[in-house]
Amino acid sequence: MLTEITKSLSASKSDAPIQKMADVSSSAQLVALWLHGKSPKSQKSYERDLREFVAFLSNQTTQHVRLNDVDLRTVTLNDVQGFQDRLEERAPEPRPNSSARVPDNLAPATIKRKLAAIKSLLRFGCEIGYLRFNVAVPVKLPKPKNTIAERYLTELEVMTIIALTKNQRSRLILRLLYLTGARVGEIANLRWRDIQPNRDTCGQVTLFGKGNKTRFVVLKPDLYDELVKYRSDSDDTAAVFPSRKGGMPLSARQINQLVKDLASSAISKDISPHWLRHAHATHALDRGTPPQLVQATLGHESLATTGKYAHARPHQSSGLDLPG
Repeated sequence: MLTEITKSLSASKSDAPIQKMADVSSSAQLVALWLHGKSPKSQKSYERDLREFVAFLSNQTTQHVRLNDVDLRTVTLNDVQGFQDRLEERAPEPRPNSSARVPDNLAPATIKRKLAAIKSLLRFGCEIGYLRFNVAVPVKLPKPKNTIAERYLTELEVMTIIALTKNQRSRLILRLLYLTGARVGEIANLRWRDIQPNRDTCGQVTLFGKGNKTRFVVLKPDLYDELVKYRSDSDDTAAVFPSRKGGMPLSARQINQLVKDLASSAISKDISPHWLRHAHATHALDRGTPPQLVQATLGHESLATTGKYAHARPHQSSGLDLPG
């Protein structure tokens, strides 16, 4: 009897379908699974980084390479380290049909992002069972220089830019960027339904951005009042900052250029909207705002990221106590 039961169990096991986490038969399929759920901007950026890696391995130009030109199951630690060396050497890639070399000024943060993308993909491939080993585990990501201090605006500079901006829409964009610490894409995507009243005459804005994460930021009463007046009778689904042609929302690129032009005219500095985010963090910490609140407002995943702003402009140094 026991023998028959054992045979029956063995037969049922052999008849059962093979269980797999995912059906993957090519590098391109693996990349598609890995990119699933990421924002369109992230997908485009990461795929470009991976094509550059495949181009390096297959000795092609990034422009013409296909993701399936290399079987990722054949990638070794030597390959990943070789690509890292190429990036750190800033070795330019030849242009198609030309022997000329193209200057390549890769910032350390860009090198880190490219390597992080490769490490993440290979780890994912290993996790779902497509890759036997994660060969990129030993590869250490570089630690880029903290350049926040190089993109510093004083409170006076920020107030000057805002004060000299007479156009209401432009002034509201500047104030929202600075007072909420929002990223430029978060401002570009705002609809009127994202701006609501809060208690004590304050307002509230719902920001949706990097990492598909949502956060809620309280607005100062005067800023909220100005937004309400600016809205007029616009529908909830309308863009808060429409372009002058067709009512479509201003793009992140258009807002970037707007801020650049306003700052250049007001304080003769070449800045981007992200400088106002940096200014928000630095000025808030200078004024004694708890780091945890700044972290929540800016949407930083780690308090260490917020802490970089405190170190970017220290008020004290042991050198102040030394002679000479």
